[in-house]
Amino acid sequence: MCPTDALDATRRLEFVNATDVTQSDRSVVKVGDEYWSQVKVSGTFRQQFDLSEYPFDKQDVKIQIEDSEYNASQFTYVADSKDSGYDHAISLGGFKIRDFGVGVVEHTYRTSFGDPRITHGQNSQYSQFVIDLKLERDDLAGFIRQAWPAYVAFLISFISYWIWASDFITVVGARFGILGASLFSVVVSMRAASLTGTSFGVTLVDQIHLATLLYTLVGVGCTSYILYKWVDPEERASVRRTNTVVALSTTAVFLIANAVSIGFAVT
Repeated sequence: MCPTDALDATRRLEFVNATDVTQSDRSVVKVGDEYWSQVKVSGTFRQQFDLSEYPFDKQDVKIQIEDSEYNASQFTYVADSKDSGYDHAISLGGFKIRDFGVGVVEHTYRTSFGDPRITHGQNSQYSQFVIDLKLERDDLAGFIRQAWPAYVAFLISFISYWIWASDFITVVGARFGILGASLFSVVVSMRAASLTGTSFGVTLVDQIHLATLLYTLVGVGCTSYILYKWVDPEERASVRRTNTVVALSTTAVFLIANAVSIGFAVT
């Protein structure tokens, strides 16, 4: 609503974070002493996503609108929070809308844009109308599909700790073979998950793969240590205990770290 037809804000809409915008079906109707104007808008908008908890991530998507001509001293938006909403039939491709809101902020630009009406050295303030969509993704099937190879590799590495014989040299080849296969499968799975995920930082799935990779490398280190110490018969009982301690402690750390990471992501 505007007090005059000449002040119709829909003719000067500037979508600050838009890549492409199309406007259509503009109309202006006089209602009492004010003018009610409306326009249909469709477009593509830029938004930096935090995907550290992908595929259970939550995103705060904003559409920012300013007046393309008047600054805050000349024109100010007023948000109709009570009667603003969205079509609940909207499908956002894996996301669901958990909250919606509109508001107005005053945005400051550290320039006068060459406006002679602004004193040299002063900033420019514009009223900014903000549409705020809070989204969340809950893709359990996608998480299982991308993470299960890492967990299989973890189980294989865990089993390798219990491959033992009175003469350790007879089984060391099998143990290294299992750990090598585990490392290879983790690397391949991590690569595949990165291709289907995103390049924006380290995701939850990436964290699980990196933790599994570290767990397997510890297994390689432990096996190498046992092989090094096995030449001394007096050390054999000690390295057997070391093997058990390393197996149980690293497994516990791995499981706790996974539980914490997933817990933070889904809550």
